[in-house]
Amino acid sequence: MKLSSRERQRQIMEVSLGIIKDGGIQSLTIKTISAKIGISEQAIYRHYESKHHILISIIDYFEECFKEVFKKPERPVTPLQQIKLMTSAHLQYFAGHPAVAAVIFSEEIFQNHSELAAAVRKSLDKRVENLTTLIDKGQKNGEINNAISAENLALVLLGTMRLLITRWRLSGFAFDVEEKGKIIVADVLTLLHQQNHTKLKTG
Repeated sequence: MKLSSRERQRQIMEVSLGIIKDGGIQSLTIKTISAKIGISEQAIYRHYESKHHILISIIDYFEECFKEVFKKPERPVTPLQQIKLMTSAHLQYFAGHPAVAAVIFSEEIFQNHSELAAAVRKSLDKRVENLTTLIDKGQKNGEINNAISAENLALVLLGTMRLLITRWRLSGFAFDVEEKGKIIVADVLTLLHQQNHTKLKTG
């Protein structure tokens, strides 16, 4: 059965993710994708200019998957609760899609490709922006400690998650990243909670 252009693009993305999962980013080539799918390399180039553009489409797909996460919740939740839901959704997604984590969190894949670097930076900036907004709301309503700027707190939380996912990948996915992540995020959120803090005095 002949696939539509959209279906073929999705197939190329899925096969690419499978190759990345089994052999890492370095193993992803147009030739390898061609062999896996059973179509010519030229047929792949009709949909993607290069493997870097396949990786960009994976990042864009990741962004689409998380649009729902940042919509206004159906039931009222506090900023801290919403942060917990957001981080939990990210960990759950990466646990089920380790190859996407390899794309999102691998600096080596975009160091020499400005367009791919821009896509990764845009994705990261969006994470920081959304989390900063939630923390700022929590600081304004007195729920989150305001001794540190909202953006810096967002970077602390995102950096913690990034390190956890990197350790998980380097361990060969040897532990339950979702379960471990929930514990670590809960600890970080406890530190953020206003009632556990007094503003540090200087001088």
